[in-house]
Amino acid sequence: MQGLTRTRNMLGAFLLVFAATVGFNACGDANNVSAPEPPAPPLPLEITTSTPINGTVGTAISRQLNARGGTLPYTWSMNGAPPAPGLTLNSAGLISGTPTASGITTRTYVVVDSTKPTAKQAEKELTISITASSLASSAASASIASSPQASPTITPFTLPNGTVNVAYLTIQLEATGGRPPYTWSVSPALPNGLFLNLLGPGVISGTPLNASTVPTTYTVTVMDSTAPTGQVNALTRTLIINAALTIDTGPPTGPPLPAGTVGQPYHALLSASGATGPGTYRWSMVGNLPPAPGLQPVSSDGVIAGTPTVPGSFTRTYLVQSGNGVAVTKSLTLTVNTALSLDTDDTTVPLPPAYENQPYGPASVTASGGTAPYTWSVTPAIPASLSLNHVTGEITGTPDVGTVGTTSHQFTLQDSAGQSVKKSLQLTIDP
Repeated sequence: MQGLTRTRNMLGAFLLVFAATVGFNACGDANNVSAPEPPAPPLPLEITTSTPINGTVGTAISRQLNARGGTLPYTWSMNGAPPAPGLTLNSAGLISGTPTASGITTRTYVVVDSTKPTAKQAEKELTISITASSLASSAASASIASSPQASPTITPFTLPNGTVNVAYLTIQLEATGGRPPYTWSVSPALPNGLFLNLLGPGVISGTPLNASTVPTTYTVTVMDSTAPTGQVNALTRTLIINAALTIDTGPPTGPPLPAGTVGQPYHALLSASGATGPGTYRWSMVGNLPPAPGLQPVSSDGVIAGTPTVPGSFTRTYLVQSGNGVAVTKSLTLTVNTALSLDTDDTTVPLPPAYENQPYGPASVTASGGTAPYTWSVTPAIPASLSLNHVTGEITGTPDVGTVGTTSHQFTLQDSAGQSVKKSLQLTIDP
């Protein structure tokens, strides 16, 4: 009995140790389990289909477009017209249908994934090349051979005048009839800087580099692909290249703005040349300042007018625009002089006295303001033995014997702008 009890006690102790060991290890395993790694981000979305996608007129096509990356599912669309005549694209990316015309068509295809909250998008240009069936080609060749084509006809077009250093308006030449493709030519050669695309759709473009003195007539010719000799047609158009637009007023190429005088009415006309020619120019000023204090802003036809109130030199930027939209600017300076004044009088700068039978002077009648040079005159005339220089205002000579006395004379001063002032002065001849 004691042995049985001993055995049971040993078994119980073994089970207790086993349970403790298992329980400890289980807890350790639970505490050391590593967290699952986050899923890798999706690859960039891209279209993997390569081109060209080939087909034949009259033969059905079914082509699945493929992409990779991003988040499925994908939604497909395209920019522009259908993939090719007779073909369609569904939202699952399947191009299907039966081509109805031969040719090479390039379109932009778009795929959008299902990424949340913002879907990703990828684009790719794919080309579909459709060839004519051998039966259709043979029939077309036989038809062309048995029935000659009419000559091609050029769609009427205008050839507007150009301006030096201004990009020419692109002209697209088109033709109908005959057998495309067409070949274009022009005679004589276009002005320097202009070009004609000779093959396919004819395009006239470029930037003229030289002005033409007279209009030139150009003959534009189209030739189709009829074998063995292409058929031709032609149209004539006249073209002139205007000189570059320039403002002619002001240095270095033209006369300066005329000077003004404080208190005197002012009028000047700006001038320009080139581009679309006189009568098409519109003038304005850059900024909010007038040409000078007291003057009005330049009018649309280039007139500066008003009455200056402050002397000085005033530089402003003027803008002229031609009828074809070309515009240029130029800084011009307008000088406003002080009011014209005859400074000689009886108190500040009097005429010095003359002496009988003694050389006089030279004495000067002085002035300031206005616009030099000046012109002088006097009434009544000073004694015959004396003379007035009409340019400098100097009085010179030798008074004759017997001319003693004081005489009054009205001196007139006129400037080069046409302004004038008058003043009465006395001339005394002493013995």
